[in-house]
Amino acid sequence: MRKTRGSRAFHDLIVVVIVSLLTLTATLWIDPFARTVSWIYRHDNWKLDEFFTMVLVLVIGLGIYSWRRWRELVKEIHERKRAEEQTRTLNSTLESTLNEVRALRGFLRICESCQRIQDSSSSWVSLELYIQAKSEARFAHGLCPDCARKAYGGKALEPGTGTDRPRRT
Repeated sequence: MRKTRGSRAFHDLIVVVIVSLLTLTATLWIDPFARTVSWIYRHDNWKLDEFFTMVLVLVIGLGIYSWRRWRELVKEIHERKRAEEQTRTLNSTLESTLNEVRALRGFLRICESCQRIQDSSSSWVSLELYIQAKSEARFAHGLCPDCARKAYGGKALEPGTGTDRPRRT
């Protein structure tokens, strides 16, 4: 939204200024106040002076209301611009954070024997080091049930501990 000539508020301001100048010109040329006063004196029994006082107060009240509403709109515009700037800042932060997030994608060359992975520089690194370098994952080692049976000769495992260690007998 532009602050100057292209905005709706500027257009409305120009219209108000033009109408005010036309009213001033017509008032100076016709002199409606003097005509109104003489008309009121001629028709004093109609009690029109209260009506014109009420119209004058109404015009002043509408002017004050319009001025306050205009100030509220200006404040709202500033708040929206600030919110848009915060949204832009947040979006740029989110985009930069998203760019920093590392994801494992594509095919990984992995050795069938030692389970090492070939990285982008063609060197072979351990599976744990590769995943730690490419993500925020950390490792805690343990044994799956099959490996635990192989390692400990088929002994039963401690209940409630899963694959941590074999039961002591």
